[in-house]
Amino acid sequence: MIHARNKIFVSLVALMIGGGLAACGGSSKSSSTTTSTTTSKASSASAVKPAATSHIHATLHGENHAPIAGKLWAYSVHVTEASGHPLSGTVRIQFTLGGLVVGTDNPPVHPVKNGSWHDTLTFPKAAVGHPLTFQAIVHTTAGSATLNWPVTVKP
Repeated sequence: MIHARNKIFVSLVALMIGGGLAACGGSSKSSSTTTSTTTSKASSASAVKPAATSHIHATLHGENHAPIAGKLWAYSVHVTEASGHPLSGTVRIQFTLGGLVVGTDNPPVHPVKNGSWHDTLTFPKAAVGHPLTFQAIVHTTAGSATLNWPVTVKP
């Protein structure tokens, strides 16, 4: 299980790892991305390229790309209109491995108020050494964005 302060993430990481990652890179394709959703991938721990549709600007910042199993790891999500005004909406927090969702927050969706959501979580020992993607899917009335933050959990 992936634990967060006062929350528990449902995680299938151990199952995927135990199954030899048989589902990774298979023939299944995801069709859940819509044309209003864009993806941004972090290039370093200190800066992330923002995802933007014609109506929103969203960013995801993680503490680093190498969280330590069993220790708190902080992250934040920010979303504004193209003009810079903060937006409210929701953010779904999930984890992917090889493009497959292997865990979600419980509850999976959180409120974004005045353009921000901040939290901490703890990665489990079962996630050590596996290239996961911490994913925040932001929804507002002005548009949506999917933000990715690659992590490899350290012991």
